[in-house]
Amino acid sequence: MSTRRKDHKGRVLKRGESQRNNLTYEYRYVDFDGKRRSVYAPTLVELRRKEEEIQRRLSFGDNYAAGEITAMEMVEYYLSTKQGVRQSTKIGYQFVLGVLRKEEFATRKINTIKVSDVKRYRKGV
Repeated sequence: MSTRRKDHKGRVLKRGESQRNNLTYEYRYVDFDGKRRSVYAPTLVELRRKEEEIQRRLSFGDNYAAGEITAMEMVEYYLSTKQGVRQSTKIGYQFVLGVLRKEEFATRKINTIKVSDVKRYRKGV
């Protein structure tokens, strides 16, 4: 029977977590590109917060953090997650997608868009 890995205070560590010799915590994971990455934190609580954020990004399925998708692809993905909406809402979504497809803004990569760009686009400037 294998023993569970624990930190110096006796807390059980999850998969990918470890405690370094200087008592900081490390979480190792594989990113979208198949590269092994590590994040570090001084406390286990902070490390687990970082882990949750990483898992949330990885579960998204697209490498939006690296900016490899366009604004249009991001909107389409978001709308595909909407389940159980009324028919009139779906028609509204399709209308917005049609308007967005005609805009230059839709073809821009996510990593090049700033909040101010989105605000200007929404105002129609």
